[in-house]
Amino acid sequence: MAIVYDSRDLTWDTWCARMAELFAANQLGTVPENEWTLWASALAGIGYFTQSGCPDPRGFTNWRDWAEQMTGSMNLAVPNKI
Repeated sequence: MAIVYDSRDLTWDTWCARMAELFAANQLGTVPENEWTLWASALAGIGYFTQSGCPDPRGFTNWRDWAEQMTGSMNLAVPNKI
């Protein structure tokens, strides 16, 4: 089971809201698209993302490229629990 939403067909507002809901325990909340780097930096600081090599959002000019790189470069599967 994947732990992030595919951003390709979503608007920023939808993707951000879904990710914020998925990681509600981390109290990310949502932000307007023009503040995406602040939000992405907070997400990247969550332990799982830090450990999985989440790319630094400061190296991207738009959220969509960052989200695509994040989902393409990280191990985003949740291990099966017994």
